[in-house]
Amino acid sequence: MKDFLLCVDSDGCAIDGMTIKHLRCFGPCYVSVFKMEEHAEELLTEWNRWNLYSTTRGKNRFLGLLAILEYANGKGYANVDVSALKSWIDTTAELSNKSLDAQMAVVSDPTLTLAKEWSLAVNASVAALRLDEKKAFDGVGDCFAQAKKDWDIAVVSSANAKAVEDEWSANGIYEYCDEVMTQEHGSKYDCIMRMLKMGYAADKVLMVGDAPGDKAAAEKAGVLFYPIIPTKEVECWKRLRTSVLAAVTDGSYKDTLMQQYTDEYFAVLASLS
Repeated sequence: MKDFLLCVDSDGCAIDGMTIKHLRCFGPCYVSVFKMEEHAEELLTEWNRWNLYSTTRGKNRFLGLLAILEYANGKGYANVDVSALKSWIDTTAELSNKSLDAQMAVVSDPTLTLAKEWSLAVNASVAALRLDEKKAFDGVGDCFAQAKKDWDIAVVSSANAKAVEDEWSANGIYEYCDEVMTQEHGSKYDCIMRMLKMGYAADKVLMVGDAPGDKAAAEKAGVLFYPIIPTKEVECWKRLRTSVLAAVTDGSYKDTLMQQYTDEYFAVLASLS
């Protein structure tokens, strides 16, 4: 085990697959499964705003589903009882299909049934995307190759494990991973804490992510954070390789650079919303 640990989110961070998955899979599957074709255009716009172009970017799929169901209810487009779904979301240790199956075994509820149908439809739709449509951002492999000299590398993602393995393998970057922590292991905070329990010092762990939730998970766990900024991903990966890794190892990153890059991230995100 090396002294330093690089925790990296997948969709929208290492892999340029987040936008296409929401545009072609998550939102359209919601419209189809919940039979919302009449209001599809507005609901898809809201889905994309919530999941891609706001401070809720990168949230777990089931949180996004609850948000769009409540939005449709509020607009009067639907009257879906979300109480059982919300109860499960509020109490489960992990937001995954496996956890949803366990809940459905003890609670019979039509919205939970549709949520599972939707999630499976999303998985099938994502799997149908060509691998060449889910490329790693330019510079990711180069960054990992350099980091491996002094750093262990872990995936920390809310995606499912198979999707991460398939996409990272297709891009030739899975081989750099020492650990793979996905939705099956709990929240991103839970995943980071698992890594800390292996013996890494918090000030030697850097969480790299593209969503506010990545920053929140890093802060809660007490580790460092570096943002991959939407629309500036290639530039951010180059900066990580050429200067940020070294700044973390020499202890200077947390003093000013982390706040500087975080402020830049939120400024860009605000400009997109």
